[in-house]
Amino acid sequence: MRQWIDKVLRQKGLLGQIFRKTRRSYLGAFQSEYVEKSIVENRKGECHRCGRCCELVIKCPFLGKDAEDLPYCRIYGELRPANCRIYPFDAIDSEIDECGFRF
Repeated sequence: MRQWIDKVLRQKGLLGQIFRKTRRSYLGAFQSEYVEKSIVENRKGECHRCGRCCELVIKCPFLGKDAEDLPYCRIYGELRPANCRIYPFDAIDSEIDECGFRF
């Protein structure tokens, strides 16, 4: 079973996105120490403001566009969900090739 889950987590399609988003939600809520440690020790780079992470599985209702047509979060800050603040937190979670974060 574990091998099947690992295989699905690495898939680029919708099923893989759903599994990674579920994993991100679970680990963010129940294993926050792992997530924080992974970000501090392994994540390099910075956000490029592409907005693609806000469109994984479903488009976020808080995703907006500024005057230059760049995406932004309408509730950025304390109200922004943990799932958004921590993306991507490890190599498995990173699914957008153009993302500025690397592991």
